[in-house]
Amino acid sequence: MMTSPNPSRVAVFSCLCLLLFASASARPQFNIGGILGSVVETFVEEAYETREITLFDNYCVLTRSPYVKRLEVHYRADVKCPGWTPIVGKGRDHTNPTNSEMDAIKDFVRQALGKGLVTADEAAEWL
Repeated sequence: MMTSPNPSRVAVFSCLCLLLFASASARPQFNIGGILGSVVETFVEEAYETREITLFDNYCVLTRSPYVKRLEVHYRADVKCPGWTPIVGKGRDHTNPTNSEMDAIKDFVRQALGKGLVTADEAAEWL
């Protein structure tokens, strides 16, 4: 499934490319380009994530992406369960990627509970 690029993803990627280009054109005395390049590569590989999860015996997709807020990297995450419900759980404004994912799952579970898709006992495991 191909989606159009998120404007904030494009902005982050553009900034990272600019930093990489600037570091590559720096003085050759320091190998800052190699260092910065490996940092950027690791960040890009680890920051964006899409994975399949199972919630209440249903197939779901969790996506996570970074964005910059006040010169600090924050993460947002979404949980969707296509084929079960149109609910979208959202986790926003976290500096820790795992916290954004957990917040998205909790938001999804709260909404599912509110719509009567799960019982309070089932939801308690996630909340």
